[in-house]
Amino acid sequence: MTAKTGVDWAHDESQLERLTFFSDAVFAIAMTLLIVEIHVPELPVLSERGLGIRLINLMPHYIGFLSSFLVIGRFWAAHHQLFGLLDRTSTRLLWTNTLFLLAVAFMPFPTAVLSTYVQLRVGVGFYCAWLTVLGLANLVLIRAAFAQGTLLKPGVSPELERQHLRGAMIPIFLGLLALVAGMISPLAVLVALTLGGPLIGAALRRKGSVPDAGQVPPVTADQS
Repeated sequence: MTAKTGVDWAHDESQLERLTFFSDAVFAIAMTLLIVEIHVPELPVLSERGLGIRLINLMPHYIGFLSSFLVIGRFWAAHHQLFGLLDRTSTRLLWTNTLFLLAVAFMPFPTAVLSTYVQLRVGVGFYCAWLTVLGLANLVLIRAAFAQGTLLKPGVSPELERQHLRGAMIPIFLGLLALVAGMISPLAVLVALTLGGPLIGAALRRKGSVPDAGQVPPVTADQS
């Protein structure tokens, strides 16, 4: 392979930085929009008890915000790790990343549906289905990033691809688990969404199956 000139390297770095900054902006906006769906209660008559009751009645919205914030946050952390392994971008990566960000940007809407209609199976199913779609889009993005190894920094271990792919299965299984839990009770789906992902991720990290946030990619022995 022909060594890159300084101009080529600068161009690749610039394009990758632009893609990374744009992705971070979409994540930040999507996470911020989650709180917009939680509205301040309106009281026909000022009452301490009335305000307290209405704030308690917003509990599904609080939990929906928390669970989706953590879900998107975990996707951002994985995205951050993945792009930290790259040396350049490509047309395939650009479009798969765009489709993934589309799924991220849409996440506040199914969150609002779940929070408002958590007692209905359709609302639960809609949210869990989109969570699964988001997980699949993330899986496709990871495969595009590792395809042929041409986008990776020198010395990135092949084991990281397997770790990222295993980690990408967590939200897919979580969406399916939450869907099953939602058919049982609203409380079960909220517990599954809030605690399922962190517990599964922690268990896998203890076994070395997924990388920790900020992990430095290992260098292979044949690195030049």
